[in-house]
Amino acid sequence: MTDQELLLIMNGIVKVARPVSADELKIESLDTLIKDTGLDSLDFLMVGVYLSDIYGVSEEDVKLMKLTEESTIRDVFEFMFKHSTQTPKTVEEALENVK
Repeated sequence: MTDQELLLIMNGIVKVARPVSADELKIESLDTLIKDTGLDSLDFLMVGVYLSDIYGVSEEDVKLMKLTEESTIRDVFEFMFKHSTQTPKTVEEALENVK
């Protein structure tokens, strides 16, 4: 998938994970630092749960993910790709069960 498609997936998940202010939050780049997204730790936990479901990443593997203040959205996707057991073919397929 392209960077643009990954951003569409991330922003689609953010709208579900943090619906109250989803219109105010828009991630413009995969190189955005997680701390600069406007998501708090619980919001980002929900984003991680949705991404792990989309990419078939086990709970055991998710526990291995170590994010720092310098981690980016790209780092999160790279972790998901590395541990994925499934890959959506389209943005729509990825967001199909995110509700």
